[in-house]
Amino acid sequence: MNRTMNSIGWKYGLMAVVYIVLNFGISALLQWLVPDFVEKHAVILTYAMIILTVDLVSFPLVLLLTHNMPKANIEKKRLGFGRFLLCVLIMYGLVLAGALIGMIFQLVLTTPFGNKESSELVDLLINSNSFLRIFMVGILAPIFEELIFRKVLIDHVAPKGELVAILASGIMFGLFHGNFQQCFFAAFIGCLFAYIYLKTGRVIYTILLHMFLNTVTSGITVELIKWVYKAAEGIGIDLYSAADNPDLYNVSNVQALALPSMALILWILLLLFIMLAGLVTFIVIACMKKIKITRKEEDDSFSKQALSLVASPCMWIFYVAMAVMFALEYVPPIIEFFMAE
Repeated sequence: MNRTMNSIGWKYGLMAVVYIVLNFGISALLQWLVPDFVEKHAVILTYAMIILTVDLVSFPLVLLLTHNMPKANIEKKRLGFGRFLLCVLIMYGLVLAGALIGMIFQLVLTTPFGNKESSELVDLLINSNSFLRIFMVGILAPIFEELIFRKVLIDHVAPKGELVAILASGIMFGLFHGNFQQCFFAAFIGCLFAYIYLKTGRVIYTILLHMFLNTVTSGITVELIKWVYKAAEGIGIDLYSAADNPDLYNVSNVQALALPSMALILWILLLLFIMLAGLVTFIVIACMKKIKITRKEEDDSFSKQALSLVASPCMWIFYVAMAVMFALEYVPPIIEFFMAE
C-alpha cells in the first residue's frame, strides 16, 4: 500500500512542481517583459496557459511516469440514463456543500485584504469570448482533468483498494485547483466521479458529468452575469461600487437592469433548488447504505487505506507543492495589503 502511494506521491508531486513552475514562472516572465501585452490579451493568455500546463505538459508527463505501474482491471458496466441523471443531481448537491465550506475560507483570507480577485475574475469572464470559454472550460478542461485524476490515478491506485482510490482521486483533484473557492467542492465531486469510474470502468461518464457542470457554469451562468454587467455599463453604472452609487436607484436605471437581474436571480434560485435536492438525495442514499465501497479479502483495512494518504512520505511531495500553490494564491495580496498600510 505505502509503496504504491509513495510512487503516486512523487510522480504527481513532480507533475505539480512542473505545473507550478510553468504556470507562475511564465506568467511572471511575461508580466515583466510585456506587461501591456499581458493586460490586453489576458483572456487568451489564460487559456493558452491552461492548454500548455495541463493538456500539453501535465497529462503526458503523468502518463509517462506511471506507465510501468501495475494497473487495475476494472469491469466495464453501463450506468444508464436514469442513474446518470441521479449522479448529476448528487453532483450539484456536493457542489453546494463544498462551495459553502470553501466560501468561508475564501472570505476569511480575502475580504480583510481588499478582495480584488472577485472583480478581476468578473472582468475576465465578461471580456472572454463565449465560444472559446465554453470550449476551454466546458469541454477541454474536463477531458484532461478526468484523464489525470480519474483514469490514470485510479487505474494505478485501485489495485490497493477502492477507498484509497476514491480518497486519493478526490483530495488530490481538490488540492490541484489551488484555491479554497474551488478546493472543497472539487474534492467532493472528485470522490463522486472516482466512485462512478470504479463502479463502471468507463471514464466517459465522469467526463460527461464534468463537462455538464463546467458548461452550465461557463455558459448559462456566466452569460447571465455578462448580461447584467453589460446592461449596467450601458447606463453608466459601475456595479463594483454600486452600493455607494445613488444613481443606481433611479427609476430608469432600475428598469434597465430589471430584466437581466431577474433572469440571473431566477437562474440562481433554480440552481440552489437543484443543489438542495441533490444534497438531500445524497444524504438519503448514504443513510440507506446504497453507497457500497468494496473491500476485497487481500485489501488492507479501510483505516489503513485512508491512513496511507498521509503515512506515505512521498505523498507529501504533492501536498507541499499544493501548499506552495495555495500560498502563491493568497499570500501576495496579504503582503501587499500590509505593505500599503
